[in-house]
Amino acid sequence: MPQFDAFEDLVGKWRWRLLGANGRAVATSGESFDSHWHALRAAENVRRVASGAQISSAPVDAADPLATLIERELGGTRVQVGSR
Repeated sequence: MPQFDAFEDLVGKWRWRLLGANGRAVATSGESFDSHWHALRAAENVRRVASGAQISSAPVDAADPLATLIERELGGTRVQVGSR
């Protein structure tokens, strides 16, 4: 089952990552946090916001390779990815 977790990076800061059904990282935070709790709070914010996100541009004639990859990594879970 896909899940978010938090990990300590090489400089002692915390980051979140989204793990696919196979345990591989699908996404990671672009910024670091001072505590495990703050990293998990940021992951929760991403989860909440991403549930309503849309892909900002999709290829007209082909399946979106990013969406296909994410769907495969999440074990068939449909997601929409986008930016502000």
